[in-house]
Amino acid sequence: MRYLSIFLILFFLGCAANEEMDFSSNSLEEVSTSNSNNTSSNNSTSSSSNSVINQNFECGNGYYYLSRPEPSEIDDTHEYFQYGWQSSPPVCVNVYQSELLEGRDEKLKISMDWLKSNLQNIIPINVFYIDQFNASEESKLQHDTDFCNLVGEPSELDDCIAGNLDSWGDRSYGGGVYGRYLHKGADLMIYDDAFVQDEGEDSGLIYLAHEYFHTFQTGHMFYFEEKQKFGIRIEDEENGVSLPFLPIWIGEGGADFASITLMAKQNLDFNHYDQAVRFLNQAREAMRGSNPSFSLENFESENTRINDEYYAYGGGFMAHVYLWHLNQDNFKKLMIDFYSVFAEKYKLNPTDGWKDAFEETFGLSLEDFYSDFDAFMRQDKESQVAIIKSTEEWINSSWN
Repeated sequence: MRYLSIFLILFFLGCAANEEMDFSSNSLEEVSTSNSNNTSSNNSTSSSSNSVINQNFECGNGYYYLSRPEPSEIDDTHEYFQYGWQSSPPVCVNVYQSELLEGRDEKLKISMDWLKSNLQNIIPINVFYIDQFNASEESKLQHDTDFCNLVGEPSELDDCIAGNLDSWGDRSYGGGVYGRYLHKGADLMIYDDAFVQDEGEDSGLIYLAHEYFHTFQTGHMFYFEEKQKFGIRIEDEENGVSLPFLPIWIGEGGADFASITLMAKQNLDFNHYDQAVRFLNQAREAMRGSNPSFSLENFESENTRINDEYYAYGGGFMAHVYLWHLNQDNFKKLMIDFYSVFAEKYKLNPTDGWKDAFEETFGLSLEDFYSDFDAFMRQDKESQVAIIKSTEEWINSSWN
């Protein structure tokens, strides 16, 4: 639900459209890591250099790169990388103590398989799935070892593990990738408590879809379409900026928006229209008692909780619904096109590149959009519900 994993205490999204990438396999690789014999934490490679691709990559047996490879191209602002995994980025599902999950790991794997095939990603993904309340200490340690090996350098491993020992039982779902470990791919953290809530097991998959879209968003924020290379801004590296800026309301609202349609298209016991109305209710509750200056613009870099709700989520979701309502073509733009031009716009204008991408994609000035949307969100609920698409429209929506 929250974008970035609790381990890194990372800035939201800064919390992911789509390249027509061809996956060589329709099924996911899965590694069961129910005991300490799992080899995913043993990042060995047959190569003589850490930065050289591991040609024998398998889920659970290390990553393509132990450290960032040398750039294939450099200009005044960016280093560009063409990774060996780009032709077929894998999705690995790491399961810890599957006996505690009562088959929900299979449900998760089927859903991930569908997501991979239908909204194809451009980076590898490691999914980490564990019962954070009932797993053994051994399994928790293995989980953290695997995760810390993915997102950090070997010298950081012990500190990464030690710094998170007390967070078990209070960890949030998360997904995405930062420039510092882009060469290894994204992480997606999901916990079994997502599936044992009152809404039922299928409904829990909405959290998986939400986090998957974060990996999609963040991967594309580094990807240059024409070059077909990933680019990392040199100045960002020097200043410790892990991810290009993206407003929270776009990142989280976009992931909520995408999660509805990704759920709608799967054969699941899930009422996507009712969920959309719940997101609206959350936005309205956050607005309750607000003054006239309350605006979506306030939630570009702030994720304030108001009346026990996060407007960046519910309000951001409704902003996406509103844009779809304005123009049917905006659906694909919300899912794909905005992210496709993001890296190029950020390169030209690091401060406001996302604004340039927004205005070019939707043909609207951001100022006018904020003004119109804020006015809409002060209308009565009946008017707001009226623009939420029907079940059939969610199912038939297309980003192709």
